[in-house]
Amino acid sequence: MTSTNELEKRLLTRCYDSNEEILNILSTRYSSEGEQKPTILFKHVKKPIKNDNRKSILLTSTDDKIPSNRKQSTRTELKQYINTTISNQRKLIKKVRGYKRTKQPFSVEPMINQYNIPKFEDFVAMNDMWQTYIQDLLGLNETKSLNSSVMLPKLVNADFNGCLLTVLQSRNNEVVGARGIVVWDCQHSFIMVVPRGLDYKEWTSSVDGNNAEILQKLDPAALIGGLKVIPKQYTLFGFDVVLPRKQGDSKDGEMEVESDEIKQEEDQDIESIGFTLIGSRFEIRSVERSAKKFKNHAVDDLL
Repeated sequence: MTSTNELEKRLLTRCYDSNEEILNILSTRYSSEGEQKPTILFKHVKKPIKNDNRKSILLTSTDDKIPSNRKQSTRTELKQYINTTISNQRKLIKKVRGYKRTKQPFSVEPMINQYNIPKFEDFVAMNDMWQTYIQDLLGLNETKSLNSSVMLPKLVNADFNGCLLTVLQSRNNEVVGARGIVVWDCQHSFIMVVPRGLDYKEWTSSVDGNNAEILQKLDPAALIGGLKVIPKQYTLFGFDVVLPRKQGDSKDGEMEVESDEIKQEEDQDIESIGFTLIGSRFEIRSVERSAKKFKNHAVDDLL
């Protein structure tokens, strides 16, 4: 053994505790007589993990792997859920139209639970998570000034699952004004969960009267809500990014704020930045869009 194999000795110390065994391996490898081995055998030694009562992904066991069939079936199950939900919505819309045609009294809420139609209220927390994500992505805080040239390239590569989108313009006049939280950002469309009732669209003509008259005047699709597929092509979408609230430091000797003034501050409109998304330029999968460089194009073919 010469000084040239000092590196091999250091590597073997990670696998073998006995210095005598290490020297035996090296002497066998470089012996001039007897069995000579052209390779060195490194054995795997599982060292105990220090238990410091911390939950970390790095400390989890690698033995519990996600089965490959589960990874493949996730996308398939999502498609099946969306297709099944849209099919149930069509059946329920047809049923509600029958009630309205015959002017029979009906209640929408039990039928929505029966057909397992998703509700907009259950996805509001998803939008709150997206607002936190997009604020961190754009670096919106009190110290930095708003710079559109910095924010726009980041928005292009952002994930819009959970974003509250509103259809501003489209060749299909029936979807103009529709709004909802994005459940799945597909390549050619946005699948959104939309609210029910008068909140079905951003701008809706006021409907006067009691609940029975409102049920008769509103469209069955507006009464049910659920999932809605909005094509990206020839459609302009709008969304708002909420700005973080500025909290002033409390000082000693400052007068206490009355409860009425606190309510007035809470009732104030939340500051936000509005953006317009060109759907025809977003017909790319979200995974591929993160690595794509967008270039300036003509905007004559948007609508």
